[in-house]
Amino acid sequence: LEGRPLNVTDVAIGRDGAMYFITGGWYTQSGLYRVTHTGPHPKEPSQTSAQRQAGREAAKARALRHKLEAFHGKENLEAIVFAWPELQSEDRWIRYAARIAIESQPVVVWKELALTEKDPNAGLTALLALARCGSRDDQRDVLAALMKFPFAQLNEAHKLDKLRVLAVSFARHGGPEAATVAPVLAELDRHYPAGSQALNRELCQALIFLEAPGVV
Repeated sequence: LEGRPLNVTDVAIGRDGAMYFITGGWYTQSGLYRVTHTGPHPKEPSQTSAQRQAGREAAKARALRHKLEAFHGKENLEAIVFAWPELQSEDRWIRYAARIAIESQPVVVWKELALTEKDPNAGLTALLALARCGSRDDQRDVLAALMKFPFAQLNEAHKLDKLRVLAVSFARHGGPEAATVAPVLAELDRHYPAGSQALNRELCQALIFLEAPGVV
């Protein structure tokens, strides 16, 4: 399908299976077009066993996420029992849904769990929750707990998670005390510059905020 000109400004597939698009602009006549298929319909390709298994796993993950989301914004202590194991999930959407379910509960109930969690996925996600929902008084504990996850031993995704916890803590509660910030500053300074743009961006912002002498 072509035109002289054919200035497509938007395109969408309708519920009827047809393609709709709009043309116009720069002194050309606007138009709404509907394109349909008139030939024989091809058969749906059969799925492989791997595709069927992936579909089952996706459906199971969606069902779990929906159960976690049912706790969002509602105080129900069963949420902590149900959601806490899911903080270890490799699926970041599941971890997100679990974190929001936990954040919906009183901080005093799950604070100690967050500070003592040892799994990187669960620990960093829980500390993010505490940085978001805790108070200024909790900041020292959050920063101390982060040291359980040495930067050098983390993969890039976990490094970014750790930097995210720091960024949220600083944004919500301000800079930490000198004695508390010293080990954090020393650790970040050793790893800057890093090998990726994403890490360098986050490291640079944290080090500038902490007024690291060598960040320039």
